[in-house]
Amino acid sequence: MVLIAILGYLTRWICDDGLIFTRAVEQILAGNGPVYNLGERAETSTSALWQWLLALAGFVFRQPDTSTISWILGLALTAGGFGLAVDGARRLHSGRSGALLLPFGILVLLGLRPVWEYATSGLETGLNTFWMAVCWWLLVRLRENGSSRAVVCTAFTIGLGPLVRPDQALVAAVFLVALWLTVRPAWRLTLAAAGAAAALPVGYEIFRMGFYGILVPMPALTKNAGESLWGRGFAYLADFADPYFLWLPLALATVLPVVLFRRLPARRDLVVAFAPVAAGLLHLVYVVKVGGDYMHARMLLPALFLLLLPILVIPRSRRLGAVTMVIALWAALSAGFLRYPAPDGSVRPIDDERAYYAAWTGRPNPTDSGDYVPKLQGLGNAVRAASGQRSLIYQGVDNRILTTPLRAGLPEQVMVVGVYLGTAGMLAPEQVGIVDFWGLANPIGARLDFPTRKPGHSKPLSNAWLLADYADPAAPVLPPGNFAIKSDVTPAEVAAARHALSCGDLAEIQRSAREPMSFGRFWRNLTGAWHRTQVTVPPDPFEAERKFCG
Repeated sequence: MVLIAILGYLTRWICDDGLIFTRAVEQILAGNGPVYNLGERAETSTSALWQWLLALAGFVFRQPDTSTISWILGLALTAGGFGLAVDGARRLHSGRSGALLLPFGILVLLGLRPVWEYATSGLETGLNTFWMAVCWWLLVRLRENGSSRAVVCTAFTIGLGPLVRPDQALVAAVFLVALWLTVRPAWRLTLAAAGAAAALPVGYEIFRMGFYGILVPMPALTKNAGESLWGRGFAYLADFADPYFLWLPLALATVLPVVLFRRLPARRDLVVAFAPVAAGLLHLVYVVKVGGDYMHARMLLPALFLLLLPILVIPRSRRLGAVTMVIALWAALSAGFLRYPAPDGSVRPIDDERAYYAAWTGRPNPTDSGDYVPKLQGLGNAVRAASGQRSLIYQGVDNRILTTPLRAGLPEQVMVVGVYLGTAGMLAPEQVGIVDFWGLANPIGARLDFPTRKPGHSKPLSNAWLLADYADPAAPVLPPGNFAIKSDVTPAEVAAARHALSCGDLAEIQRSAREPMSFGRFWRNLTGAWHRTQVTVPPDPFEAERKFCG
């Protein structure tokens, strides 16, 4: 716990995506609800539990800007998770006998720099680590105390998985099966445990469907989380393993179950020992299937943690002692010398996000929103200068600030097009709207039918859609020179996009997110959530007009 706390502190940082949580928390604490913009219900936070945990911390400490709180809380949860995870492995292999144990899996984790870096980052990784560790620890403890209360409490904790991250529903399902196999409860207790596990996730899913009108957080739509991109997924796996020669400790780890688990005589011991391994393999397959992520190593860290849980510490023997010495030497080499290749200036499908944002902000440890906002100072000045005027503002590739009148009917006086969504959200107060260029917070942009390239960065919202949705119809088309794929937009394209937004499914998507909330709107959102989640939008305005308007 001390080591990961120190290493995490030395590499502390937050990323722009972490500031997206900060903006959503500011809206909650301002009384506007879990939204990113006033008058538009979009769930930008992939981890609902992390969002609400930060909101609670911001409320307790009277600090609406939770950017600093996020990395401190993430580090504390990571350290606590490491402690519980190791104690679970200790209990599995030695019970209360006090037998001497050797560090194994914990050395693998401590030897990897990405583990240190994502102990903070402002994202939910620390919460994820803590939740997996708590579930594991509770399962191990059930061997000692299988009371009804312990079973129900364990089931409730495991059931929080989908709220930690939607993909953790896979891990939660495996752990719930392991819980049942370990205890073999009577049917009444089985029903009680199932109810405890499902209560919060099912309740929140009903809220999500009724409030936001879709089945999943909006980034899941943006990143096409249901796709199968195996080739890119295996490349993402190699991108993590190769720089640190991770294949060596993983190869050694595969022989340990044969040696260790034959020492676990009871069936329930074997179930508890293999549950995190099965969950880790299932999560690994899912991450590879969807093509990984654009952040180096991040999405593979939960699977690695799960796979190593039963062997974080191992019983002492001469043979295992020799294996542990090899791992200790690898960990020292990896921690001291092995690094992910530095950026070469080109656009890469997978990036070292910490190195990128340290270079972008000019700070070795960017840990506060104030470290990021100066990078968009020109845009911030334009927002302040536009006070009292209805304006749509964005920054072109040549750093020119482009402004056009904002259309009537939007609750904000000023809206800013944000390429760096988190940073843009921090440079503007909560009553200033942020139009997400990449679709993570935009109901239309998230559904654009682009082929997936870099996850989360595949769906740029072109000028035609920007102007059609947000600009005053009487305003002239903006000049070229922006971040869009197509910079020369014609009035005909804008008119086609505006017409498409008024028709069929697109009009209903707009109403589901922007119509004032009422019981009727909640019910229509709830019952239509499945269909809305499946809708895709052609990027070309004319094609979209034909699809939705006939």
